[in-house]
Amino acid sequence: MTYSIHLTQGWPFERIAGYGPQITEAMRKIEERFPDDVSLEQMACNLVQGREQLWLILDENENFVAFVTSEIEITKTGRKRVLLLELAGDGGPNLADMIRPIENWAREIGAAEICPLGRIGWRKALARHGYRPEVIRYRKEL
Repeated sequence: MTYSIHLTQGWPFERIAGYGPQITEAMRKIEERFPDDVSLEQMACNLVQGREQLWLILDENENFVAFVTSEIEITKTGRKRVLLLELAGDGGPNLADMIRPIENWAREIGAAEICPLGRIGWRKALARHGYRPEVIRYRKEL
């Protein structure tokens, strides 16, 4: 199966809306899995207000496979970085190849680095693309 990734910033609303049910379902899965960290409402607000960018991963027939969100951040020292935040849908770590177009876009906007935030299971797939873990967040339920 061949996948492609698309930044939806320039898309008309009607085009994005065609994927609305699938995007919403994928966002609900993230919300259910990480209820203390993310909500459907928060994700939608961040996208609508332009704080985050929506990327759609589609198959060769332009059917929804997954989505990724990104955020442009300026560090304290003035470096621009792109954070990759949410990823949901089908494909799992096999979607790591979709990072190349995001890297190209990040270069075009003058970003110095990309920082994917994700589960430990992504480590091996992202390592094939030159990424390494820098910080690990530990958690203990009390």
